[in-house]
Amino acid sequence: MSAGTRPDAGAGPVAGGGTDEGTVAGRGPGDGVVVGPLDTGQLDAVEPLWRSLIDHLRDSDSVVELVPHEQSWPRRRALYQEVLADGDSFALGAWRGDRLVAYAVMRVLPPDPVWYTGSHFAELTSLSVAPDERGAGVGTVLLDAVEDGLLARGIDQYCIGVDTVNDGAQRFYARRGFRDGFHLLHGYVSGRRAVGDAMPGETPETASHGED
Repeated sequence: MSAGTRPDAGAGPVAGGGTDEGTVAGRGPGDGVVVGPLDTGQLDAVEPLWRSLIDHLRDSDSVVELVPHEQSWPRRRALYQEVLADGDSFALGAWRGDRLVAYAVMRVLPPDPVWYTGSHFAELTSLSVAPDERGAGVGTVLLDAVEDGLLARGIDQYCIGVDTVNDGAQRFYARRGFRDGFHLLHGYVSGRRAVGDAMPGETPETASHGED
């Protein structure tokens, strides 16, 4: 299958059901969208969707500074290749006509050493929906198909990392029953930070004179 090509009928599930906040009136969630597998030969078609996700986080003033897309995408592409080479992990794409409008990458992991996760669990490494498709139920359709793929592999638990400024994503996953389970905090060594780098509620002047 060439990069970005819509899967043939039967190549992957046509998922449906569920609801999304902001679903277009008169249309069901993800109407007209076909979901099917993505392989490593199609990764170049994913780049615009990855970029739109990073741009969204940048526009939302992400807590951690984001590297330029020219550095971000090659690193992410290499990660996807590594993940999909393990034989258990998988990726799905959502097509409207011949256009790839969303994708998800699932990484299958061994049992966690701390929390009970069964024989395997999974991590949603990425999920991105094209900006003009957000709120139309495409994410719901795609994640329904992801969960079908996990159940087919005997996996009933998975985790998701969401940027704290990505309110829309947090609401989306909360509606699917996800709850906070672990917080990853970011900071500087010994609490130091660049002079003038204000924290929330500070000004550059007060940020330069922290308390011991």
